[in-house]
Amino acid sequence: MAMRITTKMMQNTSLRNLNINKARQEKLTNQMSTGKNITRPSDDPVIAIRALKLNSSLDKIDQYYEKNAADAESWLKLTDAAIATVNTILSNDIRTNINQACNSYMKVEDRKAIITNLNNAIKEIYSTGNADSAGRSIFTGYRTDMPLTMKSDKFEKNVITEQLTNAAIDKKIFVKTGDLKSINEGNFKDKNTTEYDVGTEDIYRIRLAYGDVDINPKLDANGNVVKDANGNTVYESNIDIGYMSDAKVQGNSAQISTGSVSAYVSVDVNKVPAEAVFQINGTEYRLLKGESIDNTSASGAGLPNNVTISYEEDGTFKIIDENTVPHETASIGSEITKDAKGISVVTFDKKFKTSLEISGYYPSGSDDAAYLSVVGKDNANAITYIADTGELLIGENIKERLSRLSSDTELRVTYQKSNWKENDLDPVHYFYTERTTKSASGKDKTINYNENFLEDPSANGKQIIEYDVGNNQTLRVNTTADEVFTHDMGRDVQEVIDMLNEYASLEDSYNAVEEMINSEKYSGADLKKLEEQKAALNEAKTRVGDKINKRCQSFLKDCDEYFKRGQLAETDCGAREARLGLIQNRLSMQQTNFGELVSENEDADYSDLVIQLKSIQMTYDAALSSISYVMQTSLLDFIR
Repeated sequence: MAMRITTKMMQNTSLRNLNINKARQEKLTNQMSTGKNITRPSDDPVIAIRALKLNSSLDKIDQYYEKNAADAESWLKLTDAAIATVNTILSNDIRTNINQACNSYMKVEDRKAIITNLNNAIKEIYSTGNADSAGRSIFTGYRTDMPLTMKSDKFEKNVITEQLTNAAIDKKIFVKTGDLKSINEGNFKDKNTTEYDVGTEDIYRIRLAYGDVDINPKLDANGNVVKDANGNTVYESNIDIGYMSDAKVQGNSAQISTGSVSAYVSVDVNKVPAEAVFQINGTEYRLLKGESIDNTSASGAGLPNNVTISYEEDGTFKIIDENTVPHETASIGSEITKDAKGISVVTFDKKFKTSLEISGYYPSGSDDAAYLSVVGKDNANAITYIADTGELLIGENIKERLSRLSSDTELRVTYQKSNWKENDLDPVHYFYTERTTKSASGKDKTINYNENFLEDPSANGKQIIEYDVGNNQTLRVNTTADEVFTHDMGRDVQEVIDMLNEYASLEDSYNAVEEMINSEKYSGADLKKLEEQKAALNEAKTRVGDKINKRCQSFLKDCDEYFKRGQLAETDCGAREARLGLIQNRLSMQQTNFGELVSENEDADYSDLVIQLKSIQMTYDAALSSISYVMQTSLLDFIR
């Protein structure tokens, strides 16, 4: 069937083709202005999908290379520099001064210079531990908002639990000097220490991480300090030492024991309130929370003599055994929860603690009596706590007893420290710590740090920070405080300083006595006493000088160990830096390669675009000319 083509149809077709041509021209113009092959996914779905994948990969590489790796590099370099500073101080400043301190015949000025240098060196080491990267502390694990050390002197109650082994027991040389260090012209007649009173004793001890720890006098009901029969202050027991043992938990029951009594403990959850059950020597004893009984109690008949059992408010079972020397307390914690069916379930700690009674408390070690309290057979079972030095002194039997424990048996010491000095290491980075602070309302609140340490002592300090530096690839960036900064560094330095000060005190007394003798003001009994004191002081100086020499020699070995520890940390940090360098090289290559792929996929070819655009422009101009003729022609022109 014939169809007539009208002029209007030709005009519409011409305009449509002209618009198509114009649209193509616009597309090419957009490509030239943006430099991209497509401006919307519909332009070319294949290119769009490939672009999404390539750009996603490139974005990840940019994140890894330009941000993560760069941040990791900064962190590692700062860490490396800080550790290098510590190693330099250890190998140069501290070691050099300790070498000089071995000479007990040095001048007073030299001794003072050594003390000053050692103080400054250890302060600089601990200050270096506060290094940060973009405001984040680099040695404090996840607590990047907290410095490693105390920033200023302050009073803040911290209950610290140190988890040790019997390797922490060491031997200290103690020189008995009596009252020789305080002799002067006004009191020499009252001082009775002679040359024969001066002596040397080996003292076994456990040195705590901190000195100047708390010791509290015991108060009576009226708030007055309690005194013993000799007029000496009686102190409260605010420190606990003991060792951990497997509890042998079986279902809702656990076995704990002391030196003379063993018990199965459980909770009768069918009782309301729940009752604690002790099974001792075949007899069952039941207690409510907060209750304690012994064989003088109505419900404690049959208990061994001098044994007390108790069920604490916090769910702790205790057996206090006074038949052992020193007295022992076995304790284990329990918790009652409900399972999915609503049945009460009792959970016991995996280990129980055997605490040993501390027999002596001394606020200061300046009195010879503190150290002599663990010397000799009569004191073989004694444990003495000295607050200012932070030492637990132990008698020979206690030392032997703890030494027989297996090397992996945990010794646990819990104590309190409230007085802090600038540059003291913050315990929350090392130990399980209960810190009492003030809330916004001004009330006391307690924050517990590192509770997981009590379950797993090996977790101590291992808060590892890793950065993603590639697909399924991480890199550790931090070095934890315990790998470089130990409490022993500062404690060893302080001991040497204390010994140098002790020698200086004896030397001052010696010079004072010698001056009095040479003054010829004294004769008879007074002169004889001065001569005896001079001989005693000379003997004390010799013994303390020998002690300094031996301690410095051992400290040099310790210093070498600290240096090796620092070198190991520095080497490990350097190895991670080297690995990061390799990763950065690879990321750089990947960034270049993916950038080229993105460019090949998305970027327009300008030379091709220019040719296409010119061709379309010519076509457009020709079309305009043709259409102008068509638009001028009407049906009447054909009829004529």
